[in-house]
Amino acid sequence: MTAPGDPSGNGPSAPMNEEPPPVAPGSGVVARPLGEGGPSQIEPAPAEVGSGSRPDRAPHLDPSGRPVVVQEQAGERAIVTRAQRRRARRAEMNRRQFMKASFWGGMGFGLTGALAAFLSFFWPRGVQGFGGKIPVSASLVPDEGEDPVRVTTGKFWLAHLERGAGTHGGFGFEGEAGLLALWWKCPHLGCTVPWRGDFNFEGVTGWFRCPCHGSTYTRSGVRVFGPAPRPMDTMEVTVNPDGSLSVDTGVIRKGDQDNPQRTVPYA
Repeated sequence: MTAPGDPSGNGPSAPMNEEPPPVAPGSGVVARPLGEGGPSQIEPAPAEVGSGSRPDRAPHLDPSGRPVVVQEQAGERAIVTRAQRRRARRAEMNRRQFMKASFWGGMGFGLTGALAAFLSFFWPRGVQGFGGKIPVSASLVPDEGEDPVRVTTGKFWLAHLERGAGTHGGFGFEGEAGLLALWWKCPHLGCTVPWRGDFNFEGVTGWFRCPCHGSTYTRSGVRVFGPAPRPMDTMEVTVNPDGSLSVDTGVIRKGDQDNPQRTVPYA
């Protein structure tokens, strides 16, 4: 049994003149009538043609509020912020500073190494023999007033002066008794000066006399005759507790009239 009003006999149908539900404005759909006097058909609203403008950005992404620098590069306009420009400049400066520091640091390191090698080569270390400290046993130390003793390894004469000895004819200042180490090199031209115990000069026997040019010196090395410009040079003497000596041939003091006053007491 069919419901009234259903031509197909399948049940009731909606009235032909029923209007579709109202469409809210801005919903993106439109109602279009199917025919004259007929119901309307709902269709999607056509998309609006773009105006070419981009949508508004979020405030923190809007570049219009930032200072910019416009640069022309290869026919294009590149927009670079000042902060980026400063960062690029700092990076370039840091590279330059690094290169300069590397260059000068390498050069300084090389020069320092060369100087250290030079000093290490010429600086005396652990010198033995002449130029270092020469030990002299107590048995070699002459008694007070005896002739000086020759110490070949140290190139010096070891004299044991009496009080007031070592002066002659107004040359030299009197000093106390003690030991004196005299470098046997003549201050004139460097000849080796021997001790002449038998040589007599001006009524005194026993002198240091240079064989090259005749410079003559007292027991304390004070020059009294000859072309030598000054008395014989002296070396530093240290007396050890056991009576032995240590003569530093690397510490040489130019001779002068006070040679007799440079003696080291020896008991």
